[in-house]
Amino acid sequence: MDIRDRYKFEENGSEISFMPNYNFLRTLVWWLALGVIALPVILYYFKGKTSGDQFKMAMGLWTIYMIYFLFDLLFRVPVKYIFDKSERCIYRKLLLSKKLMNFDEMTYFINDERGGYYYSIGKKRNQFVKNYRISNYFSGSKASGRREGEYIEKILCPILNAVGIPLNQQSEQ
Repeated sequence: MDIRDRYKFEENGSEISFMPNYNFLRTLVWWLALGVIALPVILYYFKGKTSGDQFKMAMGLWTIYMIYFLFDLLFRVPVKYIFDKSERCIYRKLLLSKKLMNFDEMTYFINDERGGYYYSIGKKRNQFVKNYRISNYFSGSKASGRREGEYIEKILCPILNAVGIPLNQQSEQ
C-alpha cells in the first residue's frame, strides 16, 4: 500500500488533507471482529461453567474492550487535517471543522514517546502545551526508517511547502 493511501493524502490546488490514523482502520476492524466473535464464546463458556461474579467480570472486560475500539473507530481514525492554502489556515475535521491555527503560527517538531517518535504540529508559542500528531509512530528500525523517509518525502514536504516552512527547521532550533 502506498504511503499516500495509508494516510488518505489528497492534494488539490486549494488544499491538502490527510488522515494520520487512517491506516489503523483495517487493524481496528479485525480487532472489533474478534471482539464480536468473542461474545458468544464468553456467553457459552463463562455463563454455565463459572460463578456469576466471574461472568460479570468477563462481560465487563469485554465491554471495556469494545468501547475502547469503538471509540477509536468513531473518534480517532476519522480525524482529518486540512491545510487550506486560500485561507492560509489549518483545520481539524471530525464531525465539524475546527480552525487550529494560521500557517504563520504553525511549527512542526518530532515528539519522542515510549521508545518511538512521531511528527507533530502546534502553534509556535505553545507547541508543547497543545499539539497535534500528524504521523504514525516511527522507531529506529530499518523498515521504520524507510516508512519515515517516504512520509517525509510524500506527505510532510508538500505540507511544509504549502505552509512555507523549510524542512530542516528542527535542526535550526
